[in-house]
Amino acid sequence: MMKMKLLSLIAMLGLVACTVPVTPLEIQQAQFPPQPKQAEIDKEVNAYLKANINKPDEAQKICAPPRKAWARQNTDKPANFGWLVVCDVNAKDNAGNFTGVKAYMFLFTKTGNMAYDPTTFVSNINDHVQFLDLIGK
Repeated sequence: MMKMKLLSLIAMLGLVACTVPVTPLEIQQAQFPPQPKQAEIDKEVNAYLKANINKPDEAQKICAPPRKAWARQNTDKPANFGWLVVCDVNAKDNAGNFTGVKAYMFLFTKTGNMAYDPTTFVSNINDHVQFLDLIGK
């Protein structure tokens, strides 16, 4: 049992060691597209939900306003900068029952839009996404 705990601790430290930090210079030099309009946000979110959840037209969804942020799926990759929209979605299962609220993140960048499912992040969420207005607070 102790051996398993030690192996888990070593594995977690290994994941943290692979994290590429986002530097203040990267943040200062980041380029952002114009803030997305609500119609663009709705189109992107609805297309993603249609492709990724059951009964997307019956899901309950609440999205926060866009905020400047950086995000990345893998901590060993460079960050993407843009406008991040976080949506809480309560989808339905095949029986028509709500499955519980799940967060999804959508980053609108100069080179395209990206969707993130925070449940797939392998480490601390702050290694994957941060709002720029919260950095240093």
